[in-house]
Amino acid sequence: MEAMNCPRCGKIFVRVFESICDACIKKEGEVFESVREYVKDNPGKTVKEVSEACEVSVKRILTYIRDGRIEASSGMHGEIACSKCGKPISIGRMCEKCILETNFEVQEMKDASKVKGKIHTKR
Repeated sequence: MEAMNCPRCGKIFVRVFESICDACIKKEGEVFESVREYVKDNPGKTVKEVSEACEVSVKRILTYIRDGRIEASSGMHGEIACSKCGKPISIGRMCEKCILETNFEVQEMKDASKVKGKIHTKR
C-alpha cells in the first residue's frame, strides 16, 4: 500500500488496488450507470449523441463498449470495429470469428511449444 494523489481529483489516498480514490471510483460508477441506462433507453442513438446527452467523452463510451461493460446500440452500428478485421461489432474488441481464430492460433502455438520442448529436451 502506498499513499498517492488521485490523478483525477488530486486528493491524497492510500492505494490498495485502484489507481484512483474511492470518491472518484464512486463517481465513475455513477457516470457508467448513466451511460448504460441512456443506451438501454435510447437504442437508436450514436456514440456522439450518447456522449452529448450524458456529458461523457466519446473515448470513455468506446472504452465501456470495448471492455464489454455495455453493448453498442443499433444506432452505433459501424462505429465500433473489430481490431483484427475491421468488421462492425457491438461489444468487445474483436468479432466472434476473429476471437475464435485467435484462440485457435494461440492453442496451436501452445501445442507447438509443447512438442518443440519435448524434442529438444536432453536427458
